[in-house]
Amino acid sequence: MGPKIENCGELLHSLRMLLATKQFAMQNHFTDRIPYAASGLLTELVARGESRSSDLAHHRIVDASVISRQVAQLEQAGLLTRRPDPDDRRVSLLRATSEGEGVVRELEQNKAQWIRDALVHWDDDSVQELAGLMDAAMRDLRRHSFPEAEELPERRSTLCGAGGADAADANTTAEPGTGDADAGDNGTARTAAAR
Repeated sequence: MGPKIENCGELLHSLRMLLATKQFAMQNHFTDRIPYAASGLLTELVARGESRSSDLAHHRIVDASVISRQVAQLEQAGLLTRRPDPDDRRVSLLRATSEGEGVVRELEQNKAQWIRDALVHWDDDSVQELAGLMDAAMRDLRRHSFPEAEELPERRSTLCGAGGADAADANTTAEPGTGDADAGDNGTARTAAAR
């Protein structure tokens, strides 16, 4: 039977407000060392490791031209490097530089701290419950909207090892597949729908 349409409307409103808040925070607080529109791609590249741009476009559910623009931005900033794929010399393999990995660690730490400061009156159990519910909803929405898209890895913190016990305790995830960091550079209707 599923949930009532009114309840889904309330959820949609909350998600819209959450994404707007995240976009505002990203543009105004976290993007000193990384181009805003490319931050999600770099985060995903650090999480996934060396990848083809076509695989990243498929996984993020965006047009290849979006990935190409973001790769150029990240490469120019020294945060990403490429090398020929030994299996197909016409294709490049992309990987974050050590500076790019450091920028992602700092960015994720800052975002987690921002959430921690905002949710100062929440307890850990409530934050973990919310993270689990959001993860489950995102997976169902992604499966429903893009049945051909690959399944996402299990939810996990991207902060482990990046900043001590507090960082390891933070319950944030990388944003692969959401395309939400592409807000300023989406290029396709599919990207907006993925949000």
